Amino acid sequence: MRRSKGIVSPNVNFAENMPFKSKKEAFLGNPVNKQKFIDMLSSKLSESGVRCLKAVDDADLLIAQSAVNFSKEQKTAVIGEDTDLLVLLCHHADPNQYPIIFKSDKQVGRKLKIWDISKTIKSLGEDICNLLPFIHAITGCDTTSRLFGIGKNIGLKKCKENAYFMEQGKTFIHSSSSKDEVIKAGAECIVQMYGGLQHEGLDILRWRKFTSKVVSGHVGVQIKTLPPTSDAAKYHSLRTYLQCQQWINNGQNLDPTEWGWYIQNGKLFPVKSSIAPAPEQLMKMIKCNCKLNCDTKRCTCRRNGLECSAACGECRGINCTNSNPVTAEDLGED
Repeated sequence: MRRSKGIVSPNVNFAENMPFKSKKEAFLGNPVNKQKFIDMLSSKLSESGVRCLKAVDDADLLIAQSAVNFSKEQKTAVIGEDTDLLVLLCHHADPNQYPIIFKSDKQVGRKLKIWDISKTIKSLGEDICNLLPFIHAITGCDTTSRLFGIGKNIGLKKCKENAYFMEQGKTFIHSSSSKDEVIKAGAECIVQMYGGLQHEGLDILRWRKFTSKVVSGHVGVQIKTLPPTSDAAKYHSLRTYLQCQQWINNGQNLDPTEWGWYIQNGKLFPVKSSIAPAPEQLMKMIKCNCKLNCDTKRCTCRRNGLECSAACGECRGINCTNSNPVTAEDLGED
Protein backbone atom coordinates (compact mmCIF):
# COMPACT_ATOMS: atom_id res chain seq x y z
CA MET A 1 0.00 0.00 0.00
CA ARG A 2 2.84 2.39 0.82
CA ARG A 3 4.69 1.45 -2.35
CA SER A 4 1.69 2.35 -4.51
CA LYS A 5 1.63 5.82 -2.86
CA GLY A 6 -2.15 5.81 -3.00
CA ILE A 7 -2.30 5.52 -6.80
CA VAL A 8 -5.47 3.80 -7.97
CA SER A 9 -5.34 2.23 -11.43
CA PRO A 10 -8.19 0.61 -13.39
CA ASN A 11 -8.52 -3.03 -14.42
CA VAL A 12 -7.13 -3.48 -17.92
CA ASN A 13 -8.74 -6.08 -20.18
CA PHE A 14 -5.60 -6.97 -22.14
CA ALA A 15 -4.49 -9.82 -24.39
CA GLU A 16 -1.01 -11.18 -25.10
CA ASN A 17 -0.66 -9.45 -28.47
CA MET A 18 -1.78 -6.00 -27.31
CA PRO A 19 0.90 -3.26 -27.31
CA PHE A 20 1.65 -1.94 -23.83
CA LYS A 21 0.93 1.80 -23.58
CA SER A 22 0.35 2.31 -19.86
CA LYS A 23 2.85 3.18 -17.15
CA LYS A 24 4.33 0.01 -15.66
CA GLU A 25 3.94 1.21 -12.06
CA ALA A 26 0.26 2.04 -12.50
CA PHE A 27 -0.47 -1.18 -14.38
CA LEU A 28 1.23 -3.47 -11.84
CA GLY A 29 -0.16 -1.44 -8.94
CA ASN A 30 -3.52 -3.04 -9.67
CA PRO A 31 -3.54 -6.59 -8.18
CA VAL A 32 -6.00 -7.84 -10.82
CA ASN A 33 -3.74 -6.70 -13.67
CA LYS A 34 -0.67 -8.09 -11.93
CA GLN A 35 -2.21 -11.53 -11.36
CA LYS A 36 -3.48 -11.76 -14.93
CA PHE A 37 -0.04 -10.84 -16.23
CA ILE A 38 1.61 -13.49 -14.02
CA ASP A 39 -0.84 -16.12 -15.27
CA MET A 40 -0.15 -15.14 -18.89
CA LEU A 41 3.63 -15.17 -18.37
CA SER A 42 3.47 -18.56 -16.63
CA SER A 43 1.51 -20.04 -19.54
CA LYS A 44 4.06 -18.76 -22.06
CA LEU A 45 6.99 -20.13 -20.04
CA SER A 46 5.26 -23.49 -19.65
CA GLU A 47 4.68 -23.68 -23.42
CA SER A 48 8.44 -23.18 -23.85
CA GLY A 49 9.25 -26.06 -21.52
CA VAL A 50 9.98 -24.00 -18.41
CA ARG A 51 8.44 -25.45 -15.25
CA CYS A 52 6.40 -22.86 -13.32
CA LEU A 53 5.18 -23.06 -9.74
CA LYS A 54 2.60 -20.60 -8.41
CA ALA A 55 2.69 -19.57 -4.76
CA VAL A 56 -0.61 -19.22 -2.96
CA ASP A 57 0.93 -17.21 -0.12
CA ASP A 58 4.66 -16.68 0.42
CA ALA A 59 6.64 -17.02 -2.83
CA ASP A 60 9.97 -17.00 -0.97
CA LEU A 61 8.96 -20.06 1.03
CA LEU A 62 7.95 -21.93 -2.13
CA ILE A 63 11.26 -21.02 -3.80
CA ALA A 64 13.29 -22.26 -0.81
CA GLN A 65 11.29 -25.48 -0.44
CA SER A 66 11.57 -26.19 -4.17
CA ALA A 67 15.35 -25.65 -4.07
CA VAL A 68 15.70 -28.03 -1.11
CA ASN A 69 13.65 -30.69 -2.94
CA PHE A 70 15.73 -30.34 -6.11
CA SER A 71 18.96 -30.59 -4.09
CA LYS A 72 18.07 -34.18 -3.19
CA GLU A 73 18.96 -35.18 -6.76
CA GLN A 74 21.22 -32.48 -8.20
CA LYS A 75 23.17 -29.31 -7.58
CA THR A 76 20.76 -26.38 -7.42
CA ALA A 77 21.17 -22.65 -7.99
CA VAL A 78 18.77 -20.06 -6.58
CA ILE A 79 18.93 -16.55 -8.03
CA GLY A 80 17.41 -13.71 -6.02
CA GLU A 81 18.02 -10.73 -3.81
CA ASP A 82 15.61 -11.16 -0.90
CA THR A 83 17.09 -11.77 2.57
CA ASP A 84 14.13 -14.08 3.22
CA LEU A 85 15.54 -16.53 0.65
CA LEU A 86 18.94 -16.73 2.32
CA VAL A 87 17.36 -17.20 5.76
CA LEU A 88 14.94 -19.88 4.57
CA LEU A 89 17.57 -21.78 2.61
CA CYS A 90 19.90 -21.88 5.63
CA HIS A 91 17.03 -23.07 7.83
CA HIS A 92 15.52 -25.72 5.54
CA ALA A 93 18.52 -27.02 3.57
CA ASP A 94 20.20 -30.32 4.39
CA PRO A 95 24.00 -29.88 4.20
CA ASN A 96 24.35 -33.61 3.41
CA GLN A 97 22.42 -33.27 0.13
CA TYR A 98 23.69 -31.82 -3.15
CA PRO A 99 24.97 -28.21 -2.85
CA ILE A 100 22.62 -25.25 -3.10
CA ILE A 101 24.15 -22.04 -4.43
CA PHE A 102 22.36 -18.77 -3.67
CA LYS A 103 23.35 -16.05 -6.10
CA SER A 104 22.37 -12.40 -6.07
CA ASP A 105 20.72 -11.08 -9.23
CA LYS A 106 22.42 -7.71 -8.75
CA GLN A 107 26.07 -6.99 -9.36
CA VAL A 108 27.82 -4.32 -7.28
CA GLY A 109 30.80 -3.13 -9.32
CA ARG A 110 32.72 -6.22 -10.36
CA LYS A 111 31.59 -8.23 -7.36
CA LEU A 112 28.72 -10.69 -7.29
CA LYS A 113 27.37 -12.08 -4.01
CA ILE A 114 27.35 -15.88 -3.96
CA TRP A 115 26.61 -18.15 -0.99
CA ASP A 116 27.27 -21.87 -0.78
CA ILE A 117 24.39 -22.77 1.56
CA SER A 118 26.05 -25.94 2.91
CA LYS A 119 29.23 -24.05 3.83
CA THR A 120 27.15 -21.23 5.35
CA ILE A 121 25.25 -23.71 7.53
CA LYS A 122 28.48 -25.32 8.72
CA SER A 123 29.99 -21.89 9.43
CA LEU A 124 27.01 -20.65 11.45
CA GLY A 125 26.15 -23.98 13.06
CA GLU A 126 22.86 -25.84 12.82
CA ASP A 127 21.57 -24.39 16.11
CA ILE A 128 21.95 -20.83 14.78
CA CYS A 129 20.44 -21.73 11.39
CA ASN A 130 17.46 -23.26 13.18
CA LEU A 131 16.81 -19.86 14.81
CA LEU A 132 17.46 -17.70 11.74
CA PRO A 133 13.73 -17.28 10.93
CA PHE A 134 13.20 -15.93 14.45
CA ILE A 135 16.18 -13.56 14.26
CA HIS A 136 15.04 -12.26 10.88
CA ALA A 137 11.41 -11.80 11.92
CA ILE A 138 11.92 -10.15 15.31
CA THR A 139 14.44 -7.64 13.90
CA GLY A 140 12.11 -6.75 11.02
CA CYS A 141 10.91 -8.39 7.82
CA ASP A 142 8.04 -7.87 5.35
CA THR A 143 5.35 -8.56 7.97
CA THR A 144 7.04 -7.31 11.15
CA SER A 145 8.31 -3.87 12.10
CA ARG A 146 11.99 -3.08 12.46
CA LEU A 147 13.15 -2.22 15.97
CA PHE A 148 14.89 1.16 15.83
CA GLY A 149 18.67 0.80 15.98
CA ILE A 150 18.51 -3.01 16.13
CA GLY A 151 19.92 -4.68 13.03
CA LYS A 152 20.28 -8.31 11.98
CA ASN A 153 23.85 -8.31 13.25
CA ILE A 154 22.72 -7.59 16.82
CA GLY A 155 20.18 -10.41 16.79
CA LEU A 156 22.75 -12.83 15.34
CA LYS A 157 25.42 -11.76 17.83
CA LYS A 158 23.05 -12.22 20.78
CA CYS A 159 22.13 -15.65 19.49
CA LYS A 160 25.79 -16.67 19.30
CA GLU A 161 26.89 -15.25 22.65
CA ASN A 162 23.81 -15.30 24.89
CA ALA A 163 22.44 -18.73 25.85
CA TYR A 164 19.41 -17.14 27.52
CA PHE A 165 18.51 -15.24 24.33
CA MET A 166 18.82 -18.44 22.31
CA GLU A 167 16.63 -20.35 24.75
CA GLN A 168 13.90 -17.70 24.56
CA GLY A 169 14.15 -17.64 20.77
CA LYS A 170 13.31 -21.36 20.59
CA THR A 171 9.80 -20.48 21.80
CA PHE A 172 9.13 -18.99 18.35
CA ILE A 173 10.31 -22.15 16.58
CA HIS A 174 8.13 -24.59 18.54
CA SER A 175 4.72 -25.15 16.99
CA SER A 176 3.02 -25.68 20.36
CA SER A 177 4.00 -22.41 22.08
CA SER A 178 1.13 -20.54 23.73
CA LYS A 179 0.43 -16.83 23.35
CA ASP A 180 1.59 -16.10 26.90
CA GLU A 181 4.86 -17.95 26.28
CA VAL A 182 5.43 -16.06 23.02
CA ILE A 183 4.70 -12.66 24.60
CA LYS A 184 7.01 -13.33 27.54
CA ALA A 185 9.84 -14.71 25.41
CA GLY A 186 9.53 -11.86 22.90
CA ALA A 187 9.80 -9.22 25.63
CA GLU A 188 12.85 -10.93 27.13
CA CYS A 189 14.58 -11.08 23.73
CA ILE A 190 13.90 -7.42 22.98
CA VAL A 191 15.25 -6.46 26.42
CA GLN A 192 18.43 -8.40 25.67
CA MET A 193 18.90 -6.75 22.26
CA TYR A 194 18.58 -3.30 23.85
CA GLY A 195 21.22 -4.19 26.44
CA GLY A 196 18.87 -4.76 29.38
CA LEU A 197 19.03 -7.28 32.20
CA GLN A 198 17.26 -10.60 32.46
CA HIS A 199 13.69 -10.28 33.77
CA GLU A 200 14.07 -6.47 33.92
CA GLY A 201 11.00 -5.86 31.81
CA LEU A 202 10.61 -3.54 28.85
CA ASP A 203 8.79 -0.74 30.67
CA ILE A 204 11.50 -0.48 33.34
CA LEU A 205 14.23 -0.61 30.70
CA ARG A 206 12.44 2.06 28.66
CA TRP A 207 12.19 4.32 31.72
CA ARG A 208 15.85 3.69 32.59
CA LYS A 209 17.02 4.50 29.06
CA PHE A 210 14.89 7.65 29.03
CA THR A 211 16.24 8.99 32.32
CA SER A 212 19.79 8.23 31.20
CA LYS A 213 19.31 10.20 27.98
CA VAL A 214 17.72 13.12 29.87
CA VAL A 215 20.63 13.34 32.31
CA SER A 216 23.41 13.00 29.74
CA GLY A 217 21.83 14.65 26.69
CA HIS A 218 21.82 18.27 25.56
CA VAL A 219 18.82 17.98 23.22
CA GLY A 220 15.37 16.52 23.51
CA VAL A 221 15.06 12.74 23.72
CA GLN A 222 14.07 11.11 20.42
CA ILE A 223 11.27 8.75 21.44
CA LYS A 224 12.07 6.40 18.56
CA THR A 225 15.46 5.59 20.14
CA LEU A 226 13.81 4.07 23.23
CA PRO A 227 12.85 0.38 23.49
CA PRO A 228 9.18 -0.29 22.63
CA THR A 229 6.60 -0.41 25.41
CA SER A 230 5.60 -3.83 26.69
CA ASP A 231 2.17 -3.38 25.08
CA ALA A 232 3.59 -2.65 21.62
CA ALA A 233 6.15 -5.46 21.99
CA LYS A 234 3.31 -7.88 22.79
CA TYR A 235 1.80 -7.55 19.32
CA HIS A 236 5.22 -7.44 17.66
CA SER A 237 6.04 -10.77 19.31
CA LEU A 238 2.74 -12.31 18.21
CA ARG A 239 3.35 -11.28 14.59
CA THR A 240 6.92 -12.60 14.83
CA TYR A 241 5.65 -16.00 15.98
CA LEU A 242 3.05 -16.14 13.20
CA GLN A 243 5.67 -15.35 10.56
CA CYS A 244 8.10 -17.93 11.97
CA GLN A 245 5.42 -20.62 11.89
CA GLN A 246 4.51 -19.71 8.30
CA TRP A 247 8.15 -20.11 7.28
CA ILE A 248 8.77 -23.28 9.28
CA ASN A 249 5.47 -25.17 9.43
CA ASN A 250 3.46 -23.47 6.65
CA GLY A 251 1.42 -21.56 9.24
CA GLN A 252 -0.48 -24.54 10.66
CA ASN A 253 -3.69 -22.74 9.72
CA LEU A 254 -3.08 -20.06 12.37
CA ASP A 255 -5.59 -17.21 12.36
CA PRO A 256 -3.74 -13.89 11.82
CA THR A 257 -6.40 -12.03 13.84
CA GLU A 258 -5.29 -14.08 16.86
CA TRP A 259 -1.64 -13.16 16.33
CA GLY A 260 -1.33 -9.37 16.13
CA TRP A 261 -3.47 -8.49 13.09
CA TYR A 262 -6.97 -7.17 12.47
CA ILE A 263 -9.11 -7.01 9.33
CA GLN A 264 -10.50 -3.78 7.94
CA ASN A 265 -12.11 -3.38 4.52
CA GLY A 266 -11.00 -6.91 3.65
CA LYS A 267 -7.31 -6.22 4.36
CA LEU A 268 -5.00 -7.16 7.21
CA PHE A 269 -3.53 -4.35 9.34
CA PRO A 270 -1.11 -4.72 12.29
CA VAL A 271 -2.38 -4.05 15.81
CA LYS A 272 0.09 -1.44 17.01
CA SER A 273 -1.04 -1.21 20.62
CA SER A 274 -4.10 -1.77 22.78
CA ILE A 275 -3.54 1.48 24.69
CA ALA A 276 -2.90 5.04 23.53
CA PRO A 277 0.75 5.61 22.50
CA ALA A 278 0.89 8.87 24.48
CA PRO A 279 -1.29 11.14 26.65
CA GLU A 280 -4.01 12.91 24.69
CA GLN A 281 -2.48 16.35 25.37
CA LEU A 282 0.82 15.25 23.83
CA MET A 283 -0.79 13.65 20.78
CA LYS A 284 -2.55 16.95 19.99
CA MET A 285 0.85 18.65 19.87
CA ILE A 286 2.28 16.30 17.23
CA LYS A 287 1.05 16.96 13.72
CA CYS A 288 2.42 17.10 10.21
CA ASN A 289 2.05 19.35 7.19
CA CYS A 290 3.15 16.90 4.52
CA LYS A 291 2.36 17.96 0.98
CA LEU A 292 2.48 14.43 -0.39
CA ASN A 293 1.31 11.09 1.04
CA CYS A 294 2.89 10.85 4.54
CA ASP A 295 4.66 7.67 3.37
CA THR A 296 8.20 8.47 4.53
CA LYS A 297 9.92 9.27 7.82
CA ARG A 298 9.81 12.95 6.87
CA CYS A 299 6.25 12.83 8.15
CA THR A 300 6.35 14.02 11.78
CA CYS A 301 3.50 11.71 12.78
CA ARG A 302 5.02 8.60 11.16
CA ARG A 303 8.44 9.40 12.59
CA ASN A 304 6.97 9.44 16.10
CA GLY A 305 5.00 6.24 15.59
CA LEU A 306 1.63 8.02 15.49
CA GLU A 307 -1.14 7.97 12.92
CA CYS A 308 -2.05 11.24 11.26
CA SER A 309 -5.00 12.99 12.86
CA ALA A 310 -7.47 15.80 12.19
CA ALA A 311 -4.87 18.24 13.54
CA CYS A 312 -2.57 17.64 10.55
CA GLY A 313 -2.41 20.45 8.04
CA GLU A 314 -2.83 18.76 4.64
CA CYS A 315 -4.06 15.20 5.04
CA ARG A 316 -6.20 15.73 8.19
CA GLY A 317 -5.77 12.06 8.98
CA ILE A 318 -8.05 10.87 6.19
CA ASN A 319 -6.11 11.31 2.97
CA CYS A 320 -2.75 9.58 3.41
CA THR A 321 -1.07 6.20 3.93
CA ASN A 322 -0.40 6.93 7.61
CA SER A 323 -4.04 6.80 8.66
CA ASN A 324 -6.81 4.23 8.73
CA PRO A 325 -9.13 4.39 5.71
CA VAL A 326 -12.42 6.14 6.43
CA THR A 327 -15.54 4.03 5.90
CA ALA A 328 -19.19 4.98 5.53
CA GLU A 329 -19.75 3.66 9.04
CA ASP A 330 -17.15 6.09 10.40
CA LEU A 331 -19.00 8.97 8.76
CA GLY A 332 -22.32 7.84 10.18
CA GLU A 333 -23.79 7.04 6.76
CA ASP A 334 -26.14 4.20 5.93
